Amino acid sequence: MASIVHEGDLYLSHLTTAEGLKLPEHVVGDLDLRGLTTAEGLKLPEGVAWHLNLSGLTTAEGLKLPEHVGGHLNLSGLTTAEGLKLPLHVGGDIYLWSLDEDEYDRKIHGPVEVGGKVHFSNPRSSRS
Repeated sequence: MASIVHEGDLYLSHLTTAEGLKLPEHVVGDLDLRGLTTAEGLKLPEGVAWHLNLSGLTTAEGLKLPEHVGGHLNLSGLTTAEGLKLPLHVGGDIYLWSLDEDEYDRKIHGPVEVGGKVHFSNPRSSRS
């Protein structure tokens, strides 16, 4: 069976629920799902060639991220890292603005290769 590929960006930022949503196996572009507040029923593609925006999620419960995100991964709304397993490869930055670096170190499950930086609300380098 051939894999289903979407060539281009998918901007679905106004969706608030993943109920009934069927995404392609691969997105060759950006995937914007910032309106989702829960990962319930969400089956993400195996790969996203550019940016993946899930900034509306506050918890990683039930979230299975793609193995490959070619650009930035925005999870800036997560208030806990509990259960978060990052992709094997993120080509750009990872945004975790609502988490602090200590929680990331204690709870994030990898391995992960990051081409950019991981951004936190309270990085250790800014503390005195």
